[in-house]
Amino acid sequence: MKKKQFYLVTVFTFAMTLVLIQPDLTAYAAWGEAGIDGSGSIETSGLFADLDMLIGVIMALGGFWILACLIIAGMKLSGSGSNPQKRTEGLIALAFTALGGFIIIKAYDIAGWVNSFGG
Repeated sequence: MKKKQFYLVTVFTFAMTLVLIQPDLTAYAAWGEAGIDGSGSIETSGLFADLDMLIGVIMALGGFWILACLIIAGMKLSGSGSNPQKRTEGLIALAFTALGGFIIIKAYDIAGWVNSFGG
């Protein structure tokens, strides 16, 4: 029971510290120069373009990763010979590669769908 009380006191103290000591963000010139005002909003002139570029880079890396997995899975499958366990291992690797590619494509679609809520 003492441990629970300690956590409650710690959380309460932290919360009260945040309530009592609120920094005035408008007092700092650097915040204003960065485009952040007192409400916490930020000018997004180039932010979305940078994020779109970052998503493109991540998708390209995912594509290269899928190609590498396809090559490795194909090598496993072709090198299995008459061993059914190795053949199953190659087929499972191909299936997981296809599933990973599907997830990458659908994650991009879902991110676009969520982004449409803001527009």
